Amino acid sequence: MDGPYPDGSYPGRGPRRPAPRGGTGPYPGMDPGMGGDPRAARGPGGRYPGDGPGFDQGGFGEDAWPGDDGYDDGPRGRKGRGRTAKAGKSGKRESRRQQADEYAWDDFDSQDGNPVPMEPAPKGKKGRKGKAAKRKRGPVRRLAPWIALVVLLAIVGVPGYYLYNKYYPADYSGPGTAPQVTVEVPQGGSAFGLASTLANDGVVKSSRAFVLAAEHSTSQAGLIPGTYKLNRHMQASLAYAALLNPKNRDQLTFTIKEGQRVAQVLQALSTQMHRPLSQFTSIVNSPSQLGLPSYAKSNVTGVSPKVIGYKVEGFLYPSTYDIQPHDTPLQVLQSMVKQYTQVTQASNLQAGAQARGLTPYAVLIEASMVQAEAGTKAQMPKIAEVIKNRFAHQMPLGFDSVLQYGQNSFALNIRDGQSSIPGPYNDFQHATLPPTPISNPGMDAINAVLHPASGPWLYFLAQPDGSSIFCVHQPANASAKSCPAGG
Repeated sequence: MDGPYPDGSYPGRGPRRPAPRGGTGPYPGMDPGMGGDPRAARGPGGRYPGDGPGFDQGGFGEDAWPGDDGYDDGPRGRKGRGRTAKAGKSGKRESRRQQADEYAWDDFDSQDGNPVPMEPAPKGKKGRKGKAAKRKRGPVRRLAPWIALVVLLAIVGVPGYYLYNKYYPADYSGPGTAPQVTVEVPQGGSAFGLASTLANDGVVKSSRAFVLAAEHSTSQAGLIPGTYKLNRHMQASLAYAALLNPKNRDQLTFTIKEGQRVAQVLQALSTQMHRPLSQFTSIVNSPSQLGLPSYAKSNVTGVSPKVIGYKVEGFLYPSTYDIQPHDTPLQVLQSMVKQYTQVTQASNLQAGAQARGLTPYAVLIEASMVQAEAGTKAQMPKIAEVIKNRFAHQMPLGFDSVLQYGQNSFALNIRDGQSSIPGPYNDFQHATLPPTPISNPGMDAINAVLHPASGPWLYFLAQPDGSSIFCVHQPANASAKSCPAGG
């Protein structure tokens, strides 16, 4: 046989099939050298002439080709097909082997018998040969540039924004607009501590702008405690300047004058704070919450019910107080008692009283009498000396101011018959101090008692111009202009 494979065997085909019975050559009508492609001689239905039940890959049996039901060029492995025609896995394996034999025929050109290579699989996404198809980019690879950009902005942008906001914070312009906001500056408050409150209340646009305004302020003054009314949307520097001006405080400035009684103080507080008087009187009648000194008297018998606040008399220290809008009557009175305690402790009242042979409370009582009687500061030490001399002579004090206090009167001079009215404050009948102070004295009166003038005076007469005449002997009457002979 001519050709590269004389014996008819080539890779993938296996042994040459024997010629069918009743013919010459490998197949009827085929080239005796190679036999050609047996499929070229298929008859109707895809069968070969003489196909029969006896045909298999090893040879042809009786009545091969015509009507053969045992051979099919279609897919192998179906039941009833193939050499063994067995069901199950063994049949499937045999079918795959038969299919491989069939495909082996395609390795050669059926016209000239020369072997030709199989066509490569078409290139594409699923091709196994040739250059692999370009893979699609996954979602992470597609997002990678954006992720890198975000990271870069975080590294550069966040610190940059922080630095810009630090030196150029958001701020309003101008003095702001209504409605106003109530702002409270606490004792010891700072611009840093107040900045966030102002920003949250809408007074300034940012807390950092207010802090910078305070740092750049040329004023030597600090924040003044109190309550302020500020506009909304103010420029930070203007808001800070407003808090430095005490005139902008929204508060009540209340002053207790030296020598005023508790009853007078309470009435003024009720009027100016717009609170019922009963809210104040109930406190002074049960003053346990006021923080009075331990030497204050809690009960005095025989006091007229008309006398208001005698239990705290002398302890509301004369001074000026800033009362905030939200302060309660109790808080206001507590601040006045606290001021008394601080001032008297600073002046060492207890030691001074001990040097005089008096109790602190006795000093306070005498000081209240001096304060009520003196017209000027210069008179105070002499009046204190009159009290001292009268006690030394065991004389009743006979101060009009004491008698008037016990009868809840504010007159300067007593009337006829008043001195005969009994009571704990009738110092015309008692050669003792009154049971409580009769006013709220200042430190000038307290110091006058601690350091009285030296002289033999037992009497003094007040003059229309506010001065007083001090005498050893009793003047003829209260309107006398001079002392009797001998002083």
